[in-house]
Amino acid sequence: MACGQQRAALALLFVAVLQASLCSLQPAAAAPVLPQSVGTSYQAAYHYVKCEADYVIEPASTQELADAIKAYKQLAEEQGAQLKVRVSRRLFHSTTSFVCPAQLKSYAGPESNPKVLSVGVIQDRMNYTISTDPAKFTMRIAAGMKLREFTAEATRVGMSVQVGSLPAYAGLTMAGVMSASGHGSGDNATSNICDTLLSVTWVDANGNVRSSSRDSEEGKLFCGGMGLIGIITELEIQLTPPSHTKLITRYLANDTDIVGDIAKMLKVSPHMLVFWRPDMRLYSAFLLKPVSTSVPAGDAHMTLLPSYKGRTNMAHLFRVIQDDIFDDTMRYSGIQESVMCPTVAANSVGKTWASDSKGEDVLFAVGKTNDLAASECWDDCAWNGPSYNGTAEDVHLSIEWDDLQDWTTDIKNMFKYDLWETKFDQGRCLGPGYIWLRFGHGSPDYLSMSYDMKRPVYIQSTWLKSRSSMDKFPMRYGFITDLLEEVSLCKYKGRPHWGKNFARTFTHPECSIRDRYPRSFDKVLALQDKHDPQRMFEPELWQHIRLQEPLKPYPRCALDKTCYCQEDIHCPEQHRCIASLAPGLESYKVCKPDWRLQPQSGRA
Repeated sequence: MACGQQRAALALLFVAVLQASLCSLQPAAAAPVLPQSVGTSYQAAYHYVKCEADYVIEPASTQELADAIKAYKQLAEEQGAQLKVRVSRRLFHSTTSFVCPAQLKSYAGPESNPKVLSVGVIQDRMNYTISTDPAKFTMRIAAGMKLREFTAEATRVGMSVQVGSLPAYAGLTMAGVMSASGHGSGDNATSNICDTLLSVTWVDANGNVRSSSRDSEEGKLFCGGMGLIGIITELEIQLTPPSHTKLITRYLANDTDIVGDIAKMLKVSPHMLVFWRPDMRLYSAFLLKPVSTSVPAGDAHMTLLPSYKGRTNMAHLFRVIQDDIFDDTMRYSGIQESVMCPTVAANSVGKTWASDSKGEDVLFAVGKTNDLAASECWDDCAWNGPSYNGTAEDVHLSIEWDDLQDWTTDIKNMFKYDLWETKFDQGRCLGPGYIWLRFGHGSPDYLSMSYDMKRPVYIQSTWLKSRSSMDKFPMRYGFITDLLEEVSLCKYKGRPHWGKNFARTFTHPECSIRDRYPRSFDKVLALQDKHDPQRMFEPELWQHIRLQEPLKPYPRCALDKTCYCQEDIHCPEQHRCIASLAPGLESYKVCKPDWRLQPQSGRA
């Protein structure tokens, strides 16, 4: 080798050694600066679901959340873990686990990825107004603002919410309602928050802050999409000038022709909610109709979901009633029927939409739109306060209007043949609760309950049961509500509300939720691939839907609401898995009390 070549080689070697030395002197990557964790769990107000997480944080702004996502992403990479992030509130109003970042223990089978770093994001501090535009009647709000805060703020700045856009319960968050496909009522009219949405600000899987218009591909997934591609932090909402609304009530009407009655009432106003009790053959309907502000507004305000604070404590009696699966000590028949069923009616289908300033019930009134939009019962609702020590059994789906007549016939037959099965059962009525009927329009949103539908009807079955007994017995006569749930899901191809229902509703082995969205599901997956390829925001239950993978049944799984019974072993103790007796519903099975254990009853 020539001298020049030797010198060149030595020079290259010297440079390489120097670079290696310099690299070894470089400081290590800075450790991620994590936000303060405020715990490792959060749970449902209904007490069905408790979410566990490695970290639970409460950011107060979009930027705080963005910084947190970047920090946890770095930490997960250093640990070689998959990052899972979900957003909710400290006490969330859901019966499903979509809000949980980690897999629930109640889901049978091994974890799909045991190396997970899980983060729960609580938006309780994100409950404020960011800006308003009085000329355009728009508000930009933080995503954690509750409906009651939103209507109060709208009143303060001289605006009104749009009639029909909000659900009845004012304790929900605006972004939560929007993400879960929550809704108000409006037959081919304004019927949900997304009808009033202009844009969303959100944080993606890389911690970047983004903004999407209502009509964008991303906007069509944030409405009803459970935050599968990112976390909503801000909403821009279209409101109206201050307005007045007329309340019209049809109170305790006979349900013989309930569908025909509804069709007539919808011509008066599309914004209507119906409470129906098939066991009492009664319904009450509440219509909200916009009127001119030249019509004076009184002091009526919505109290449909009242506070039970200070009322007589019924928790022990309620537990006794629920535990009495064989009708031994508290029968809904004879003299007991004459006392119990009217009391139940007064606390369910006998409720009124509004009250005046004196606390008197109001059936007909003109009030300010914001005052008649939604109501709150705080920590003293029937399902979360001490009066009943109760919880709600809440099933919520959408079906087509064209199927409503057949559906109501099937529901009536369930009560006739399954609840009033023998001569011993004619006095039976369910406990506190009702079936809600609300109305909407076809939606362009890819996972909306009303996506691509012609004329959706929202059916909701809400019933109170004792929290003290829920791990031992189902709700009293709960086989009726179980039957209603599965028939609505499978026979009527119902689309579930993402914040209601149970794990089994979304994982039925023969009634795939994925198949409910044949024209949009692939678009959802494409948006996930684009914005969250690592599936940071994808909850465990969604994976079962995406893979069309049912949960594995196990003993008493029907009591846990993770399966519909097929065998007796799936039922609670002292129950059997029995086919429905209603005409045309014989293929559906439910857990009924095993009367063979009570031969003296004459029913075995």
